[in-house]
Amino acid sequence: MIDRASRPGEGETVLATFDGRAQFAKWMGGALITEEGEAIEGEALDGVTVHGVLTYTLIRVKEDNFAV
Repeated sequence: MIDRASRPGEGETVLATFDGRAQFAKWMGGALITEEGEAIEGEALDGVTVHGVLTYTLIRVKEDNFAV
């Protein structure tokens, strides 16, 4: 779940669009750190849209023959 109203704090995960796709990244020291470890900072941030701060991760659990 994404909180669109809050601004990201140090170390928080955000959903951002850059390089033509939406990705999760961490906000660290004024830069976005992608899951691959790439840092996006400075003028490169001009092309980034931050959609919100990740607050919860939902995981679908399903077993065909069992109630969960």
